[in-house]
Amino acid sequence: MRRVVLVQLILFAVIAAMVVPFGITYVLGSRVFGDPVRLHTTMSDAFGLTAGTSVTYRGVLIGRVAAVALDPDGAAARIELDLDPGTRIPRDSIATVTMGTVAGIQNVDIYPATDTGPYLQDGDAIAAPPDRQPVQMDEFMGDAAKLLERVDPAAVRGLGTELGAAFEGRGPDLTGMIDDGDRLSALLERQAPQLRSLLSHTVDLVGTMAREADSWERGTAAARTFTAQLDDNSPVLVYLVDRSPAALTRTRELLDRYHDTFGVLLADLATVTPILADRRGALAAGLEAIPEGLGKLEAIVKGDRAEFALVATQGPVCNYDTERREVGDLRPTEPNLVLYCPPGPDIAQRGSRTAPRPDDLGLQNATTPGTVIGPPMVSDPVLVPTGAEALDQWNRLLEELEDGER
Repeated sequence: MRRVVLVQLILFAVIAAMVVPFGITYVLGSRVFGDPVRLHTTMSDAFGLTAGTSVTYRGVLIGRVAAVALDPDGAAARIELDLDPGTRIPRDSIATVTMGTVAGIQNVDIYPATDTGPYLQDGDAIAAPPDRQPVQMDEFMGDAAKLLERVDPAAVRGLGTELGAAFEGRGPDLTGMIDDGDRLSALLERQAPQLRSLLSHTVDLVGTMAREADSWERGTAAARTFTAQLDDNSPVLVYLVDRSPAALTRTRELLDRYHDTFGVLLADLATVTPILADRRGALAAGLEAIPEGLGKLEAIVKGDRAEFALVATQGPVCNYDTERREVGDLRPTEPNLVLYCPPGPDIAQRGSRTAPRPDDLGLQNATTPGTVIGPPMVSDPVLVPTGAEALDQWNRLLEELEDGER
């Protein structure tokens, strides 16, 4: 039983440790567990602010007014603001007195010009421009009374009579205008970002056109020439306009039929394209060498047979110092992947290592170069005839001898 009581006490202590600070913060604010950030501002009028008035930042509550007092010279009111610990206010922010509710309860609202630092520190002053502060009710009522005193009642009566006569029977038209205006304003509101961008780009365009007046004149002349050419080729354009809908319809049917396949094709292209892009050198070499090789291969075809020639002389080659095995030794061996033929003139390097690959992948593990041996490349190699060619030459020689004896 004592163990159960002990567990309950531990649970109560843990819950109290979490709930009590939250409750204190909710009731008294976050300043209970930290020092508030104290700022001050100077205003020509306190505007009814008192200690405890809410301080908001973009409408969000962040503190209270700590004190309201006169400046030592008595020419302005000094407002002390206590903000929640850790609150960051940009230095270019301004403080204005606004009405937090429709009941007329005022508060101090801080509005920044930017969202980045530097930030105000404890004890700093925040600006409160007089032209951003509200007009006092007595001043507003006095100005309104002076304005109304200057209005002639007879003129107001005549204006009302004339307006009544002008709008008599125009109710449906006014209703339609109001509805159209509402739809137009809603449309403009939805398109406000596009209109703003259009206007800003229009200003840039007009400025560029003013600076490039000569180019604009040449462009206008070119446009005139282009439209004249279009007018001269109007039969062709009419033909294209008549035939295009059918072609576009067939294209749409093709895309509708294979729309699933196009997605897979695009996904495959996204995988293959980077591989091909890294091997542009190899592709270029292949596109040059393959047609040349096919042309040479076609040149050896004579009738229904292919003629080959054996070159008896050869230029330098790469020699690798490797261990020679006896004839008949069929034991498996590991390939030596570190040998390579160093690039050089007149050396017929072969194999995948010498192919152009991105990042020198062909030679990245090649560490042991071969030795270049052999005579230099000759410009007139000796061609060794094949067996058929040698037989033909022997027969021709015999025929020439027989003809000589005759």
